[in-house]
Amino acid sequence: MQIFRVFAKMIGNVPTMAILRALEVECKMLEDDLAHKRLSMTMDTVSILCFREFAQMAKLGIFLHRSMYLPPDHIDFYKETIVRLVQAGELPPSAMNEFDHVFEI
Repeated sequence: MQIFRVFAKMIGNVPTMAILRALEVECKMLEDDLAHKRLSMTMDTVSILCFREFAQMAKLGIFLHRSMYLPPDHIDFYKETIVRLVQAGELPPSAMNEFDHVFEI
């Protein structure tokens, strides 16, 4: 199963104002599936959970000071999502610059 593709399609179709909530709900389901061994830890699950962590911290104005490697197509999608969130006022403008420091290709 390609979890990232399903996730990206869902987030891409959600109104911008609902992205952070949808991200939280999706990650709670992933964590529950991982905890109950219905899903194994893959690059897709790690990627989605890392993105949620970044978004949560960015919302608070706190930024991670570590670099994470994620697949380039994931980073491209996440960058587009961050731009949407900043433009809608859901995240501070500094989130765009910090994103580049945290998610290096």
